[in-house]
Amino acid sequence: MNRDPRPAEFAAPRLDPNALRRVTLRFFVLLAALAAIGCSGSGSGSGSGPTSPQLLDVATVESQSFELVNRARDDAGVGPLAFDAELSRIAREHSEQMRDRGFFSHKDPNGDGLRSRLKAHGVTFSAAGENLALVNDTGNPAGLAHRQLLDSPEHRDVMLAGRFVLGGVGVAQSGSSYWITQIFLKP
Repeated sequence: MNRDPRPAEFAAPRLDPNALRRVTLRFFVLLAALAAIGCSGSGSGSGSGPTSPQLLDVATVESQSFELVNRARDDAGVGPLAFDAELSRIAREHSEQMRDRGFFSHKDPNGDGLRSRLKAHGVTFSAAGENLALVNDTGNPAGLAHRQLLDSPEHRDVMLAGRFVLGGVGVAQSGSSYWITQIFLKP
């Protein structure tokens, strides 16, 4: 007798059409990203191999990061952050300090944290939050950092907190490494 080892209630898995669309979209986004960073090689036939991806400038990474934060807030039904240039400048200074002084922390080697930095720049607030990321990615550092922050419950909670209405992002770069500081504020 030929018996099927599967339980009688076994049914073939059904594909969720929305999941299939998301996978297909991600596939085409990945293909476009690979084409954009030049993974197809030099095309010269000289055997020189693939071209090196071009590094993104910090202003582009800052802009992309801020846009991703507001997109996540929109997806969560939270109002968007208004961009604040001063917060971005403070965030950029912290990212540069982490890079230049060789630390990765909300507090600098002197023990000063976000509240101290904001007060030193004359920023008044009733609530403030900060997310940090350090990524080594030449293709999409803002996207990689964003995924890592959303995967962390504590960082996601800060990013999606409805009480914050202002935000800024500051980035420092060294080679293919990007230090990203996000600041969230309620005046």
